[in-house]
Amino acid sequence: MKKFFNYIIPAVIGMLVTSLYIIVDGMFVGKGVGSNALAAVNIAFPPNLIATALALIISVGGSTLVSIKLGEGKKEEAIDKFNESIIILIIMAIVLFIIGMFLSKPIAYILRAPDSLMDDVYNYIKFSFMFSIPLVLSQGLNCFLRNDGAPKIAMFAMISGSLTNMLLDYIFIFIFKWGVTGAAIATGLGEFVSMFIAIIYFLSKKGTLKFKKCKISINGIKEIAIIGFPSFLTESTIAVLTISFNLVILNRIGEEGVATYSIINYIITVISMITFGIAQGMQPLLSFYYGAKEESKVRYYYSLAFKSVIIVTVINYIIFILFGKNIISFFTSDVELINYTYTALKIFGLGTFFAGINILKSSYFQCIKLSKVSTTICVLRGFIGIQISLLILPQIIGNSGIWLSNLSGELLVFLVVKMFFIIKNKNLELV
Repeated sequence: MKKFFNYIIPAVIGMLVTSLYIIVDGMFVGKGVGSNALAAVNIAFPPNLIATALALIISVGGSTLVSIKLGEGKKEEAIDKFNESIIILIIMAIVLFIIGMFLSKPIAYILRAPDSLMDDVYNYIKFSFMFSIPLVLSQGLNCFLRNDGAPKIAMFAMISGSLTNMLLDYIFIFIFKWGVTGAAIATGLGEFVSMFIAIIYFLSKKGTLKFKKCKISINGIKEIAIIGFPSFLTESTIAVLTISFNLVILNRIGEEGVATYSIINYIITVISMITFGIAQGMQPLLSFYYGAKEESKVRYYYSLAFKSVIIVTVINYIIFILFGKNIISFFTSDVELINYTYTALKIFGLGTFFAGINILKSSYFQCIKLSKVSTTICVLRGFIGIQISLLILPQIIGNSGIWLSNLSGELLVFLVVKMFFIIKNKNLELV
Protein backbone atom coordinates (compact mmCIF):
# COMPACT_ATOMS: atom_id res chain seq x y z
CA MET A 1 0.00 0.00 0.00
CA LYS A 2 2.93 2.34 0.70
CA LYS A 3 4.09 2.09 -2.90
CA PHE A 4 0.55 2.88 -4.07
CA PHE A 5 0.39 6.08 -2.07
CA ASN A 6 3.95 7.03 -3.08
CA TYR A 7 2.61 7.28 -6.64
CA ILE A 8 -0.97 8.36 -6.02
CA ILE A 9 -0.41 11.18 -3.52
CA PRO A 10 2.10 13.17 -5.64
CA ALA A 11 -0.11 12.73 -8.72
CA VAL A 12 -3.24 13.84 -6.85
CA ILE A 13 -1.49 16.79 -5.18
CA GLY A 14 -0.11 17.88 -8.55
CA MET A 15 -3.57 17.62 -10.10
CA LEU A 16 -5.16 19.42 -7.14
CA VAL A 17 -2.79 22.35 -7.55
CA THR A 18 -3.50 22.33 -11.29
CA SER A 19 -7.24 22.44 -10.57
CA LEU A 20 -6.59 25.26 -8.09
CA TYR A 21 -4.89 27.37 -10.74
CA ILE A 22 -7.74 26.68 -13.17
CA ILE A 23 -10.23 27.79 -10.50
CA VAL A 24 -8.19 30.87 -9.58
CA ASP A 25 -7.97 31.64 -13.29
CA GLY A 26 -11.77 31.59 -13.40
CA MET A 27 -12.06 33.71 -10.27
CA PHE A 28 -9.72 36.34 -11.65
CA VAL A 29 -11.52 36.41 -14.99
CA GLY A 30 -14.96 36.55 -13.33
CA LYS A 31 -14.04 39.22 -10.79
CA GLY A 32 -11.51 41.14 -12.86
CA VAL A 33 -13.25 41.13 -16.25
CA GLY A 34 -16.86 39.96 -15.75
CA SER A 35 -19.31 37.07 -16.20
CA ASN A 36 -19.35 37.56 -19.99
CA ALA A 37 -15.60 36.97 -20.02
CA LEU A 38 -16.17 33.73 -18.08
CA ALA A 39 -18.60 32.64 -20.78
CA ALA A 40 -16.05 33.56 -23.48
CA VAL A 41 -13.29 31.49 -21.85
CA ASN A 42 -15.65 28.52 -21.55
CA ILE A 43 -16.52 28.74 -25.25
CA ALA A 44 -12.83 29.13 -26.21
CA PHE A 45 -11.50 26.35 -23.99
CA PRO A 46 -12.29 23.23 -26.10
CA PRO A 47 -9.39 23.83 -28.57
CA ASN A 48 -7.00 23.79 -25.57
CA LEU A 49 -8.50 20.51 -24.46
CA ILE A 50 -8.07 19.04 -27.94
CA ALA A 51 -4.41 20.13 -27.93
CA THR A 52 -3.92 18.47 -24.54
CA ALA A 53 -5.74 15.37 -25.81
CA LEU A 54 -3.37 15.10 -28.77
CA ALA A 55 -0.40 15.34 -26.40
CA LEU A 56 -1.88 12.59 -24.25
CA ILE A 57 -2.08 10.15 -27.18
CA ILE A 58 1.70 10.13 -27.37
CA SER A 59 2.65 10.77 -23.75
CA VAL A 60 0.30 8.21 -22.17
CA GLY A 61 0.81 5.69 -24.96
CA GLY A 62 4.58 6.12 -24.86
CA SER A 63 4.88 6.14 -21.06
CA THR A 64 2.69 3.03 -20.75
CA LEU A 65 4.99 1.21 -23.16
CA VAL A 66 8.02 2.50 -21.24
CA SER A 67 6.68 1.02 -17.99
CA ILE A 68 5.82 -2.29 -19.63
CA LYS A 69 9.32 -2.50 -21.17
CA LEU A 70 10.91 -1.71 -17.81
CA GLY A 71 8.73 -4.39 -16.20
CA GLU A 72 10.01 -6.83 -18.81
CA GLY A 73 13.60 -5.79 -18.07
CA LYS A 74 14.12 -4.17 -21.50
CA LYS A 75 15.78 -0.92 -20.44
CA GLU A 76 17.18 0.19 -23.82
CA GLU A 77 13.85 -0.38 -25.58
CA ALA A 78 12.18 1.74 -22.88
CA ILE A 79 14.64 4.60 -23.50
CA ASP A 80 14.05 4.38 -27.26
CA LYS A 81 10.26 4.59 -26.76
CA PHE A 82 10.75 7.64 -24.56
CA ASN A 83 12.80 9.51 -27.15
CA GLU A 84 10.58 8.47 -30.04
CA SER A 85 7.59 9.87 -28.12
CA ILE A 86 9.34 13.18 -27.40
CA ILE A 87 10.17 13.74 -31.08
CA ILE A 88 6.55 13.09 -32.07
CA LEU A 89 5.34 15.49 -29.35
CA ILE A 90 7.61 18.27 -30.64
CA ILE A 91 6.36 17.83 -34.22
CA MET A 92 2.76 17.86 -32.97
CA ALA A 93 3.35 21.04 -30.94
CA ILE A 94 4.76 22.89 -33.96
CA VAL A 95 1.70 21.93 -36.04
CA LEU A 96 -0.64 23.17 -33.29
CA PHE A 97 1.28 26.45 -33.07
CA ILE A 98 0.81 27.05 -36.81
CA ILE A 99 -2.91 26.21 -36.59
CA GLY A 100 -3.36 28.62 -33.70
CA MET A 101 -1.60 31.46 -35.45
CA PHE A 102 -3.58 31.25 -38.67
CA LEU A 103 -6.92 29.62 -37.85
CA SER A 104 -7.97 31.10 -34.49
CA LYS A 105 -10.69 33.28 -36.02
CA PRO A 106 -12.33 30.44 -38.04
CA ILE A 107 -12.19 28.23 -34.94
CA ALA A 108 -14.02 30.93 -32.93
CA TYR A 109 -16.77 30.99 -35.59
CA ILE A 110 -17.01 27.18 -35.59
CA LEU A 111 -17.53 27.30 -31.81
CA ARG A 112 -20.55 29.59 -32.44
CA ALA A 113 -19.18 32.43 -30.32
CA PRO A 114 -21.79 35.25 -30.13
CA ASP A 115 -20.74 38.61 -31.61
CA SER A 116 -20.56 40.12 -28.11
CA LEU A 117 -17.97 37.51 -27.09
CA MET A 118 -16.14 36.99 -30.41
CA ASP A 119 -13.06 39.12 -29.69
CA ASP A 120 -12.46 37.51 -26.29
CA VAL A 121 -12.94 33.99 -27.68
CA TYR A 122 -10.59 34.69 -30.62
CA ASN A 123 -7.87 36.23 -28.42
CA TYR A 124 -8.01 33.42 -25.87
CA ILE A 125 -7.58 30.77 -28.57
CA LYS A 126 -4.79 32.65 -30.37
CA PHE A 127 -2.68 33.40 -27.31
CA SER A 128 -3.21 29.94 -25.85
CA PHE A 129 -1.89 28.32 -29.03
CA MET A 130 1.15 30.61 -29.02
CA PHE A 131 2.35 28.39 -26.17
CA SER A 132 1.62 25.07 -27.89
CA ILE A 133 5.17 23.77 -27.42
CA PRO A 134 5.31 24.20 -23.61
CA LEU A 135 1.68 23.02 -23.32
CA VAL A 136 2.36 19.77 -25.18
CA LEU A 137 5.80 19.06 -23.70
CA SER A 138 4.84 19.86 -20.11
CA GLN A 139 1.95 17.38 -20.34
CA GLY A 140 4.08 14.77 -22.10
CA LEU A 141 7.21 14.97 -19.97
CA ASN A 142 5.14 14.86 -16.79
CA CYS A 143 3.81 11.42 -17.75
CA PHE A 144 7.34 10.14 -18.33
CA LEU A 145 8.55 11.54 -14.99
CA ARG A 146 6.07 9.32 -13.15
CA ASN A 147 7.04 6.29 -15.23
CA ASP A 148 10.72 6.96 -14.54
CA GLY A 149 10.11 6.59 -10.80
CA ALA A 150 10.04 10.34 -10.14
CA PRO A 151 6.43 11.11 -9.14
CA LYS A 152 7.57 13.81 -6.70
CA ILE A 153 9.46 15.65 -9.43
CA ALA A 154 6.32 15.45 -11.57
CA MET A 155 4.33 16.92 -8.70
CA PHE A 156 6.90 19.70 -8.18
CA ALA A 157 6.80 20.59 -11.88
CA MET A 158 3.00 20.80 -11.86
CA ILE A 159 2.90 22.85 -8.66
CA SER A 160 5.57 25.27 -9.89
CA GLY A 161 3.72 25.83 -13.15
CA SER A 162 0.43 26.32 -11.35
CA LEU A 163 1.82 28.85 -8.88
CA THR A 164 3.45 30.75 -11.74
CA ASN A 165 0.11 30.82 -13.55
CA MET A 166 -1.77 32.15 -10.51
CA LEU A 167 0.76 34.90 -9.85
CA LEU A 168 0.79 36.02 -13.48
CA ASP A 169 -3.01 35.83 -13.64
CA TYR A 170 -3.21 38.49 -10.94
CA ILE A 171 -0.56 40.67 -12.57
CA PHE A 172 -1.91 40.43 -16.13
CA ILE A 173 -5.62 40.77 -15.27
CA PHE A 174 -5.73 43.18 -12.33
CA ILE A 175 -2.58 45.26 -12.86
CA PHE A 176 -1.97 45.20 -16.64
CA LYS A 177 -5.74 44.92 -17.45
CA TRP A 178 -5.11 42.45 -20.28
CA GLY A 179 -8.43 40.63 -19.73
CA VAL A 180 -8.84 37.08 -21.10
CA THR A 181 -5.68 37.55 -23.18
CA GLY A 182 -3.74 37.93 -19.94
CA ALA A 183 -5.30 34.73 -18.59
CA ALA A 184 -4.20 32.81 -21.71
CA ILE A 185 -0.63 34.16 -21.55
CA ALA A 186 -0.38 33.37 -17.82
CA THR A 187 -1.44 29.78 -18.48
CA GLY A 188 1.13 29.44 -21.27
CA LEU A 189 3.98 30.74 -19.13
CA GLY A 190 2.95 28.40 -16.31
CA GLU A 191 3.21 25.46 -18.72
CA PHE A 192 6.66 26.71 -19.76
CA VAL A 193 7.88 26.53 -16.15
CA SER A 194 6.57 22.94 -15.80
CA MET A 195 8.23 21.94 -19.06
CA PHE A 196 11.56 23.52 -18.04
CA ILE A 197 11.69 21.62 -14.72
CA ALA A 198 10.98 18.30 -16.46
CA ILE A 199 13.65 18.93 -19.11
CA ILE A 200 16.25 19.73 -16.42
CA TYR A 201 15.47 16.40 -14.71
CA PHE A 202 15.94 14.33 -17.86
CA LEU A 203 19.11 16.22 -18.81
CA SER A 204 20.53 15.43 -15.37
CA LYS A 205 20.26 11.67 -16.15
CA LYS A 206 19.25 10.87 -12.57
CA GLY A 207 16.75 8.24 -13.66
CA THR A 208 16.57 5.48 -16.24
CA LEU A 209 15.18 7.61 -19.06
CA LYS A 210 17.45 10.07 -20.86
CA PHE A 211 17.54 12.04 -24.09
CA LYS A 212 19.32 10.37 -27.01
CA LYS A 213 19.12 10.17 -30.79
CA CYS A 214 16.59 7.72 -32.14
CA LYS A 215 14.64 6.90 -35.28
CA ILE A 216 10.88 7.20 -35.68
CA SER A 217 9.13 4.25 -37.26
CA ILE A 218 5.58 3.99 -38.55
CA ASN A 219 5.06 0.84 -36.48
CA GLY A 220 6.39 2.62 -33.40
CA ILE A 221 4.01 5.55 -33.87
CA LYS A 222 1.13 3.14 -34.43
CA GLU A 223 1.89 1.16 -31.27
CA ILE A 224 2.11 4.32 -29.16
CA ALA A 225 -1.04 5.84 -30.68
CA ILE A 226 -3.17 2.71 -30.22
CA ILE A 227 -2.42 2.57 -26.48
CA GLY A 228 -2.67 6.36 -26.02
CA PHE A 229 -5.85 6.83 -28.06
CA PRO A 230 -8.24 6.27 -25.11
CA SER A 231 -6.52 9.15 -23.25
CA PHE A 232 -7.10 11.33 -26.30
CA LEU A 233 -10.77 10.39 -26.24
CA THR A 234 -11.05 10.99 -22.48
CA GLU A 235 -9.73 14.54 -22.85
CA SER A 236 -11.58 15.12 -26.13
CA THR A 237 -14.77 14.04 -24.41
CA ILE A 238 -14.50 17.10 -22.17
CA ALA A 239 -14.09 19.34 -25.22
CA VAL A 240 -16.96 17.73 -27.14
CA LEU A 241 -19.29 17.85 -24.15
CA THR A 242 -18.34 21.47 -23.40
CA ILE A 243 -19.24 22.44 -26.96
CA SER A 244 -22.51 20.48 -26.83
CA PHE A 245 -23.54 21.95 -23.48
CA ASN A 246 -22.62 25.46 -24.65
CA LEU A 247 -24.75 25.14 -27.80
CA VAL A 248 -27.78 23.80 -25.93
CA ILE A 249 -27.44 26.38 -23.14
CA LEU A 250 -27.00 29.29 -25.55
CA ASN A 251 -30.11 28.16 -27.39
CA ARG A 252 -32.30 27.62 -24.32
CA ILE A 253 -30.96 30.01 -21.67
CA GLY A 254 -28.46 32.44 -23.24
CA GLU A 255 -25.12 33.88 -22.17
CA GLU A 256 -26.03 33.84 -18.45
CA GLY A 257 -26.58 30.10 -18.73
CA VAL A 258 -23.13 29.68 -20.26
CA ALA A 259 -21.71 31.69 -17.35
CA THR A 260 -23.43 29.23 -14.98
CA TYR A 261 -22.00 26.27 -16.86
CA SER A 262 -18.57 27.91 -16.87
CA ILE A 263 -18.61 28.28 -13.07
CA ILE A 264 -19.78 24.68 -12.67
CA ASN A 265 -16.95 23.52 -14.94
CA TYR A 266 -14.39 25.37 -12.82
CA ILE A 267 -15.75 23.83 -9.61
CA ILE A 268 -16.09 20.31 -11.06
CA THR A 269 -12.46 20.58 -12.17
CA VAL A 270 -11.33 19.70 -8.64
CA ILE A 271 -12.94 16.26 -8.52
CA SER A 272 -12.07 15.62 -12.17
CA MET A 273 -8.41 16.36 -11.52
CA ILE A 274 -8.36 14.16 -8.40
CA THR A 275 -9.83 11.29 -10.43
CA PHE A 276 -7.28 11.82 -13.21
CA GLY A 277 -4.55 12.01 -10.56
CA ILE A 278 -5.56 8.62 -9.13
CA ALA A 279 -5.70 7.16 -12.66
CA GLN A 280 -2.30 8.62 -13.57
CA GLY A 281 -0.78 7.53 -10.28
CA MET A 282 -1.87 3.90 -10.70
CA GLN A 283 -0.78 3.71 -14.37
CA PRO A 284 2.99 3.15 -13.82
CA LEU A 285 2.24 0.47 -11.22
CA LEU A 286 -0.36 -1.40 -13.27
CA SER A 287 1.68 -1.25 -16.48
CA PHE A 288 4.89 -2.33 -14.74
CA TYR A 289 3.31 -5.34 -13.02
CA TYR A 290 1.38 -6.22 -16.16
CA GLY A 291 4.72 -6.33 -17.99
CA ALA A 292 6.18 -8.39 -15.14
CA LYS A 293 3.16 -10.75 -15.40
CA GLU A 294 2.19 -10.27 -11.73
CA GLU A 295 -1.61 -10.25 -12.11
CA SER A 296 -2.34 -10.28 -8.37
CA LYS A 297 -0.54 -6.94 -7.91
CA VAL A 298 -2.38 -5.45 -10.89
CA ARG A 299 -5.68 -6.40 -9.23
CA TYR A 300 -4.53 -5.15 -5.83
CA TYR A 301 -3.46 -1.69 -6.98
CA TYR A 302 -6.55 -1.24 -9.17
CA SER A 303 -8.77 -2.14 -6.21
CA LEU A 304 -7.07 0.53 -4.07
CA ALA A 305 -7.53 3.10 -6.84
CA PHE A 306 -11.22 2.21 -7.22
CA LYS A 307 -11.90 2.60 -3.49
CA SER A 308 -10.04 5.92 -3.51
CA VAL A 309 -12.23 7.27 -6.30
CA ILE A 310 -15.43 6.26 -4.48
CA ILE A 311 -14.32 7.99 -1.26
CA VAL A 312 -13.23 11.28 -2.84
CA THR A 313 -16.33 11.61 -5.05
CA VAL A 314 -18.66 11.15 -2.07
CA ILE A 315 -16.73 13.68 0.03
CA ASN A 316 -16.65 16.08 -2.91
CA TYR A 317 -20.44 16.02 -3.35
CA ILE A 318 -20.99 16.64 0.38
CA ILE A 319 -18.81 19.74 -0.01
CA PHE A 320 -20.99 20.88 -2.93
CA ILE A 321 -24.10 20.61 -0.75
CA LEU A 322 -22.64 22.34 2.31
CA PHE A 323 -20.45 25.04 0.76
CA GLY A 324 -21.64 25.37 -2.83
CA LYS A 325 -22.94 28.94 -2.58
CA ASN A 326 -19.78 30.13 -0.83
CA ILE A 327 -17.61 28.57 -3.53
CA ILE A 328 -19.71 30.06 -6.36
CA SER A 329 -19.52 33.53 -4.79
CA PHE A 330 -15.76 33.54 -5.49
CA PHE A 331 -16.59 33.71 -9.21
CA THR A 332 -19.40 36.28 -9.20
CA SER A 333 -21.18 38.78 -6.96
CA ASP A 334 -24.49 38.42 -8.79
CA VAL A 335 -26.88 36.94 -6.17
CA GLU A 336 -29.32 35.63 -8.78
CA LEU A 337 -26.51 33.92 -10.69
CA ILE A 338 -25.15 32.43 -7.44
CA ASN A 339 -28.53 30.91 -6.49
CA TYR A 340 -29.21 29.52 -9.95
CA THR A 341 -25.70 28.08 -10.29
CA TYR A 342 -25.95 26.43 -6.86
CA THR A 343 -29.16 24.65 -7.88
CA ALA A 344 -27.59 23.56 -11.18
CA LEU A 345 -24.38 22.42 -9.43
CA LYS A 346 -26.25 20.11 -7.05
CA ILE A 347 -27.89 18.39 -10.01
CA PHE A 348 -24.85 18.34 -12.31
CA GLY A 349 -22.54 17.18 -9.51
CA LEU A 350 -24.46 13.92 -9.06
CA GLY A 351 -22.77 12.68 -12.22
CA THR A 352 -19.26 12.92 -10.76
CA PHE A 353 -19.65 9.60 -8.92
CA PHE A 354 -20.22 7.53 -12.06
CA ALA A 355 -17.86 9.72 -14.12
CA GLY A 356 -15.03 8.84 -11.73
CA ILE A 357 -15.74 5.11 -12.03
CA ASN A 358 -15.97 5.26 -15.83
CA ILE A 359 -12.70 7.21 -16.14
CA LEU A 360 -10.88 4.77 -13.84
CA LYS A 361 -12.18 1.73 -15.72
CA SER A 362 -11.07 3.24 -19.02
CA SER A 363 -7.61 3.94 -17.60
CA TYR A 364 -7.32 0.41 -16.20
CA PHE A 365 -7.95 -1.27 -19.56
CA GLN A 366 -5.49 1.13 -21.17
CA CYS A 367 -2.80 0.19 -18.64
CA ILE A 368 -3.04 -3.50 -19.56
CA LYS A 369 -3.04 -2.85 -23.34
CA LEU A 370 -6.77 -3.54 -23.86
CA SER A 371 -7.13 -0.27 -25.74
CA LYS A 372 -10.29 -1.30 -27.62
CA VAL A 373 -12.25 -1.71 -24.39
CA SER A 374 -10.87 1.57 -23.04
CA THR A 375 -11.70 3.35 -26.30
CA THR A 376 -15.25 1.98 -26.25
CA ILE A 377 -15.85 3.41 -22.77
CA CYS A 378 -14.53 6.81 -23.88
CA VAL A 379 -16.74 6.83 -26.99
CA LEU A 380 -19.79 5.89 -24.92
CA ARG A 381 -19.07 8.74 -22.47
CA GLY A 382 -18.36 11.53 -24.92
CA PHE A 383 -20.36 10.74 -28.01
CA ILE A 384 -23.33 8.63 -26.93
CA GLY A 385 -24.41 8.58 -23.26
CA ILE A 386 -24.40 12.24 -22.27
CA GLN A 387 -25.16 13.42 -25.82
CA ILE A 388 -28.38 11.36 -25.88
CA SER A 389 -29.34 12.64 -22.43
CA LEU A 390 -28.60 16.22 -23.44
CA LEU A 391 -30.77 15.82 -26.52
CA ILE A 392 -33.76 14.22 -24.79
CA LEU A 393 -33.98 15.38 -21.14
CA PRO A 394 -34.33 19.17 -21.75
CA GLN A 395 -37.22 18.40 -24.11
CA ILE A 396 -38.98 16.40 -21.39
CA ILE A 397 -38.31 18.28 -18.13
CA GLY A 398 -37.06 21.66 -19.34
CA ASN A 399 -33.80 23.39 -18.48
CA SER A 400 -33.22 21.19 -15.42
CA GLY A 401 -32.69 18.38 -17.92
CA ILE A 402 -29.52 20.12 -19.12
CA TRP A 403 -27.89 19.77 -15.71
CA LEU A 404 -29.28 16.26 -15.13
CA SER A 405 -27.74 15.05 -18.41
CA ASN A 406 -24.35 14.56 -16.76
CA LEU A 407 -25.71 12.00 -14.27
CA SER A 408 -27.98 10.32 -16.80
CA GLY A 409 -25.23 9.92 -19.40
CA GLU A 410 -22.53 8.63 -17.03
CA LEU A 411 -24.97 6.21 -15.38
CA LEU A 412 -25.99 4.91 -18.80
CA VAL A 413 -22.33 4.25 -19.69
CA PHE A 414 -21.70 2.54 -16.34
CA LEU A 415 -24.69 0.21 -16.83
CA VAL A 416 -23.84 -0.61 -20.46
CA VAL A 417 -20.25 -1.56 -19.53
CA LYS A 418 -21.47 -3.61 -16.58
CA MET A 419 -24.03 -5.47 -18.69
CA PHE A 420 -21.45 -6.18 -21.39
CA PHE A 421 -19.15 -8.01 -18.99
CA ILE A 422 -22.03 -9.90 -17.39
CA ILE A 423 -23.34 -11.07 -20.79
CA LYS A 424 -19.88 -11.95 -22.12
CA ASN A 425 -18.93 -13.56 -18.79
CA LYS A 426 -15.49 -11.97 -18.97
CA ASN A 427 -13.18 -11.68 -15.98
CA LEU A 428 -11.43 -8.53 -17.22
CA GLU A 429 -13.46 -6.10 -15.12
CA LEU A 430 -11.99 -6.22 -11.64
CA VAL A 431 -14.61 -4.22 -9.72
